[in-house]
Amino acid sequence: MNDSGAAPPFLHGGGLATLARFQGTGERGGVAGHNDNWWRRLAACALAGVLVAAPHVHAGEAHAGEARAGEAPQRIVSINLCSDIILASLAKPGTVKSVYRLSKDPADSPVADEVKDIPANDGRIEDVLPYAPDLVLAHQFTSPFVLDMLKRLNIPVARVKNAATFDDIRDNIRTVAQAIGREQQGRALIARFDHALAADRRPLTAKSPSILLYQDLGGASTPNSILGRIMALTGFRNVITRENAVGIVYPDLTDVIEMHPDLVAIGVYRPGAPSLASAVLQHPALKTYMTRYAHELRLSTKFWQCSTHFITGTIDRFAAAHDRLAAGETP
Repeated sequence: MNDSGAAPPFLHGGGLATLARFQGTGERGGVAGHNDNWWRRLAACALAGVLVAAPHVHAGEAHAGEARAGEAPQRIVSINLCSDIILASLAKPGTVKSVYRLSKDPADSPVADEVKDIPANDGRIEDVLPYAPDLVLAHQFTSPFVLDMLKRLNIPVARVKNAATFDDIRDNIRTVAQAIGREQQGRALIARFDHALAADRRPLTAKSPSILLYQDLGGASTPNSILGRIMALTGFRNVITRENAVGIVYPDLTDVIEMHPDLVAIGVYRPGAPSLASAVLQHPALKTYMTRYAHELRLSTKFWQCSTHFITGTIDRFAAAHDRLAAGETP
């Protein structure tokens, strides 16, 4: 889940997703006169065939899902954007056989360029098995159906967790690095991450500038979210003081104005596309407040997608904005 608490699109998965689209959609491959039951039986048989055949795709090698003893995985499939992002920064070239489709979208993924030539999947079991993987990378919230099928087929799985702290980010890097046999590269990545955090750390005092961060879905980030921790790290006082399990609240505009933030940051998912965060800023009362009393900072959400080491891109922006405000300049 992301800081909004809603399960984002990169958590999709389920081996029967393909079958469902044949039911009641009118898709019949251009052949008329076949009823729904016929198509259901056909689709079910097709999936069964994939499940039976997949372990024997590479008959001359080790069984699918079993890396040779002592060897690092050579046929890695990642079925989640969060694991994709870390994997792209650590994997040995040629070992990644497929990544989740959103990792190839520049609006969603900070590693779109790195994975552009790697085949995409939809996180479904029938997408995974043709690659005869010896390791699958997944997420804490990956479909239980997919995880259960992988377990039944004896395919090793490593899962990253929903990261809400900097330590969670480090743990996820270690999880992926260990799973793919790249521990040294994982330690180096964590060291670079820690160096970036130290470089952008700013003092947080009662006189620090105040901030409100609107995510692209229109909610404001709480102090216990990863974005809240970033604001505190870079010396900003979050005007949102309430905390909850999902890390996001929805304050009324009157409350926002009364909180009197010095800086209003906006998460931009796709530049130029409408969003709830942008819509909030069009309210006359808030526009007047922003014109007279506050500064605005627009941030690309792809750098905090999944809360990986790429949040340093967001942290850099906040640290720079803090320094400009301290100097009496516009962020």
